[in-house]
Amino acid sequence: MKKSGRITKNREYRDVFEKGKSVATRGLVLYRMPNDFQVNRAGFIVSKKVGNAVVRNRVRRLLKEAYRRYTGDLVSSYDMVFIARPQTAAYDYAQAAAEMKQVLQRGGLFTIHPGRK
Repeated sequence: MKKSGRITKNREYRDVFEKGKSVATRGLVLYRMPNDFQVNRAGFIVSKKVGNAVVRNRVRRLLKEAYRRYTGDLVSSYDMVFIARPQTAAYDYAQAAAEMKQVLQRGGLFTIHPGRK
């Protein structure tokens, strides 16, 4: 993920939490807010409730890969913060991708192109 596509600063996270809207699924919470850039920016939060450092990093990698899978199908110019819930520690890639797709659809950010799954 390129640096231009990431939320990096604490203030940026707080802005999304304060001014953005949220949707949730069983394993993920998505906060989204329109931005002034031409690209989407994403941030991933995995708290200590999910597990130890090894588990948290694994969950973060799964979520980033699932997000990368759908980047071409998203509406542009949004800041998104994904928060993993504790049950995501047991997810494999297929479950993480399905959860990512579901939360993006609920958030109104996912657009389906003809001929794509």
